[in-house]
Amino acid sequence: MITDTGGILSIPSASATKQTMAPANGVSREDDKRLRLRTVSITLIAFTWLCSSSFAGVDAQLLHPTDMMALRAIKNSMGDLPGGTFFSTWVFAFRINPCLSFAGLQCTRIGSFNRISALSLGPTSSGTPGLTGTLPTSLGDMIYLQTLTISAGAIRGPIPDTIGNLKKLTTFSCSSNYISGQIPPSLANLQSLEALQIWKNQLTGEIPAGIGTIKTLKVLIMSDNHLYGPIPSFAQTSLIHFDVRNNYLSGGLPELPISVQYLSVTQNQLSGSIDSLTGLVGLSYLDLSLNGFSGSIPSAVFGFPLTFLLLSHNQFRGAVNVPGLVTIPVVDLSHNHLQGSISPYLAGSQSLFLNNNLFVGTVPQAFANKMQDSTLQSLYLQHNYLTDSGALASAPLPPSVAVCLLYNCMEPPAQSLCPPNVAMPAVRPGYQCLKADAAAGSPGDRKK
Repeated sequence: MITDTGGILSIPSASATKQTMAPANGVSREDDKRLRLRTVSITLIAFTWLCSSSFAGVDAQLLHPTDMMALRAIKNSMGDLPGGTFFSTWVFAFRINPCLSFAGLQCTRIGSFNRISALSLGPTSSGTPGLTGTLPTSLGDMIYLQTLTISAGAIRGPIPDTIGNLKKLTTFSCSSNYISGQIPPSLANLQSLEALQIWKNQLTGEIPAGIGTIKTLKVLIMSDNHLYGPIPSFAQTSLIHFDVRNNYLSGGLPELPISVQYLSVTQNQLSGSIDSLTGLVGLSYLDLSLNGFSGSIPSAVFGFPLTFLLLSHNQFRGAVNVPGLVTIPVVDLSHNHLQGSISPYLAGSQSLFLNNNLFVGTVPQAFANKMQDSTLQSLYLQHNYLTDSGALASAPLPPSVAVCLLYNCMEPPAQSLCPPNVAMPAVRPGYQCLKADAAAGSPGDRKK
């Protein structure tokens, strides 16, 4: 027979089974047969139960206990926003292996256990409700994590300092949430990190200088936060994409590696010269607008393989020296203190914004030529001190182009069609145009 010894089922030996099956005195042959069948059935049921229980136990132990506890902490501190279903698959049960059934997990076999190597918290499709709650400190216990992504949602609270324990992490993304507090200095411990994306949150404080020591770092996006103070040096990194726009950062441009291709620091409180840009010959996107940069614009930047050159709303002064035909599609130098004549080489752009400066003289013939063949699509020269519209006064222009020459020292051509938001007199007052250098003495007036 089968007995229960200390909670463990005991299956009888073959000899014991034979003795049990031997006909007892007074037992008929039919009863003996039924007894044997019953004994065999019970034995098979017990064996099946033991096997299934054993395999179920092994299956449930595939994930390391530390990672399992971290997952439980995540579900306890986070949840789905109304309409969301991300955590519906996170069911903690004996027969369920999280590596196989939980949404957002990828596991890697390490020794006798699986460890979580990638964790994507929240839905991946746009328009789907994200997550709410806070980031638990136990995130730092999943030491084999290489990728940690948190979808857009309503996550609040700080980035836990324990994030610095994830030494194998290559990607950390937690954007478009309500993360607050300071950026933990422990991020500097992540010396394998390649991408750090924490934009559109409510982070405050300074950018930890230690992040600039991560040599593997290629993508850094901290835009749309409340960061302040100077930008530390990133010369030791491998940065390709650097975006800290829309913060309260101050000081000058940071040291950057020659590998940078995308650079945006718009809408900060930065100042000083931008001469350090001359070594970044691989730049394809440059936006320094809405700051307090000063000095002259280095001529070298006009030769970079840029698609956008955005330097508007700063304090740049002096002439714009262009070494050759500019092929940058969009050039915006508006709202500065630039002066002198306009270089014909700028006509190589598709959209050119030189308005609200101190330019004088005649509009170059090259602009009319480029607009006639629709190469130059938009030309904004309003609010300067130009005295002659040149060939633009009579050249037939296609209806697809836009040109604005209001508020200069001349009558604008009839085909000067300015944007609806440009409301100003057609001609600058005569007393402002008496001398060629009148513009240099009218910095306050130029912003009207």
